[in-house]
Amino acid sequence: MKALLLGVLAACAVMTVQAETADTLVIGNDLAEIVERLGGTSRLVGRDDSSRFPQAIANLPSVGYMRQLSAEGVLALKPQRLLISDAARPAIVLRQLSGLGLEVLSIARGKGVGDIPAKIEQVAAAMNLQAQAQPLLDEQRQLAGQLAKTPALKGPKALFIFNHAGMTPLIMGQGTEAQAALAQAGIENCATFNAYKQVAAEAMVSLAPDFVIVSRAGLAALGGEDNLWKLGGLAHTPAGQHRRLVQVDDQALLNLGPRTVQAMLQLRQDAGALFP
Repeated sequence: MKALLLGVLAACAVMTVQAETADTLVIGNDLAEIVERLGGTSRLVGRDDSSRFPQAIANLPSVGYMRQLSAEGVLALKPQRLLISDAARPAIVLRQLSGLGLEVLSIARGKGVGDIPAKIEQVAAAMNLQAQAQPLLDEQRQLAGQLAKTPALKGPKALFIFNHAGMTPLIMGQGTEAQAALAQAGIENCATFNAYKQVAAEAMVSLAPDFVIVSRAGLAALGGEDNLWKLGGLAHTPAGQHRRLVQVDDQALLNLGPRTVQAMLQLRQDAGALFP
């Protein structure tokens, strides 16, 4: 009997080690954050360049930019499974990896906060972490309910500036991830054009934003708040004249991951505080 018990315990130990084997490459910062919240970071062999939060994810080796994946870079990490955003490219590389026997699981980014629970469920199922998913699902549904009950900001309009080091600042218009986030946070976008756009000083003045939204990283890349207000025409808008600014974590706000709804709630609170 003792020998049998020891054998069972040994088998369980082997199964536990196998369950914790690092075998998954995650592509997409939303998916990476979900894996981490589910307690699955130890199962990951790597990530893409966009996946930098939290630090445990950032510490993993990267295969590069998610839209420029190479079979060689992926295979170098020896994954058995690819958990990828549907934005990952090129498709020919993904087909090649699938043809080599790797399990390739593509999960849609989604269009709004209502799609976040489905992503969590898909990630949990892919990594056999369903038991860990329920608390996160409950949290997300509670936050989504809170967001739905938050009144819209009536009157003031926002200008969302997209900026990263080495690039020209762009205004985020209709049909962008930023526009979707603003709408769900109950904030009106002053930019009525589509997509991303550089605007001349005269156009900036005509947009007449009441406040500006920019990422903390983007503001740092500009050299600070004083330089922000020096962008063409911005100083002559209501936002610039009153120096009304909201700083955000753009990845948390826009990636439709587990931090997104909280980031939207924080944005709405910070924007409202500008107009007491």
